[in-house]
Amino acid sequence: MRGVGEIGWDIHAVDLLERRLHREGAPLIDPGPAGHVTATFVFRVPAGSGIRHVYLDAHGITDRHNPESQALHRLGDSDLWTLPVVLPEAWRGSYGFLPRTEPITRPALGETEWEWWRGILAGLVTDPASRLPTFSFMGGRARSEAVMPSAPPQLWWDHSAMRARGTMTEEFRTIAGVRRRIWIYEPPGLPERDRPVFVVFDGQVAAVEVPIAAAFDLFTERGVRVPLVVMIDSIDSVVRSRELPCSAEFLGALTDELLPYLRAEWNATGDARSVLAGGSSYGGLAASYAALQAPRHFGGAVSLSGSFWWPRPGMPGQPDATARSIQRQLDDLEPHESRFWMRAGVLETRLIEENRDVRRLLHVKGFDVDYREFCGGHDNVHWRDGLVAGAAALLGTAAAH
Repeated sequence: MRGVGEIGWDIHAVDLLERRLHREGAPLIDPGPAGHVTATFVFRVPAGSGIRHVYLDAHGITDRHNPESQALHRLGDSDLWTLPVVLPEAWRGSYGFLPRTEPITRPALGETEWEWWRGILAGLVTDPASRLPTFSFMGGRARSEAVMPSAPPQLWWDHSAMRARGTMTEEFRTIAGVRRRIWIYEPPGLPERDRPVFVVFDGQVAAVEVPIAAAFDLFTERGVRVPLVVMIDSIDSVVRSRELPCSAEFLGALTDELLPYLRAEWNATGDARSVLAGGSSYGGLAASYAALQAPRHFGGAVSLSGSFWWPRPGMPGQPDATARSIQRQLDDLEPHESRFWMRAGVLETRLIEENRDVRRLLHVKGFDVDYREFCGGHDNVHWRDGLVAGAAALLGTAAAH
């Protein structure tokens, strides 16, 4: 069978493309080399829009240094533009299109790459031909989702089960001198006393944008200990860049302000072995830091695509030269009982080696660490399931307790 990208440019190719989109949804998937598929992304340019360039932005796939390699091409005189991409058959990821009147150019003088690409993404649009729901996170533009044929199923996340059956409470509290929202979720089956706790960073994402509460409703029926889920708002990129990357002040606020409050008002446990921290990117770094540096308060960390590249010059909110990476902290840290559940994407070129290095150092120190890699990029389509899976693994079964 020929892939879409191999079909000619005549009217029959356009007709075939239209019929396949209607029947299969997008992207269109054809056989590829061993272990891969050819996924054809399709975008319809509205007549009279003035759009002369269309680019694909897909996590783990797009090369920002060479945007023309992700440029779609128009099919003859039709309004359809296509781009066939060879992808690993296990890839799952989010994507969108960048329709533009002018081509993408390199960053302006004095503009960081991060600022440059963030500005470009302001024009991102979703794929109307996708059959999966769109989503947005961290205040960004909505994105579509694509799942290749051999992508592992997600065991906790379900698009169709978004309504949580427990009780969600939204509060305003001052933590580390910053007044912010926290969301506290009580899933069905949560014990009345001595409640396990799962503290989740980037709470706006976990509670509202890509809500994970309903997944915790499954814990009781699957025999997993049920935690009190506490989701903390990161406010904005400035506060987030200050608090989440190995901040002793913020960690002190969690141990001295938040956890005592949860014990006093929400019947949370005082047993650190049943108190977890979890997050993605900077949140994964923060969770690992909490479990390493405050083991009497946090006995486990769920780290998804942890930003263990930190600190790195040129990124927002970078500290002074005295900042110590997790790797350097592990050099002189005595092992203790904290446990680590780590996941990172094989296509996360900016941090995968650092995650492997942290895994290795944790093993050398004798820590209990569960580390695996997924076929994808820096992407919430993996984190939404991983946060819950990690909490379930570290909390363990109810029968065992």
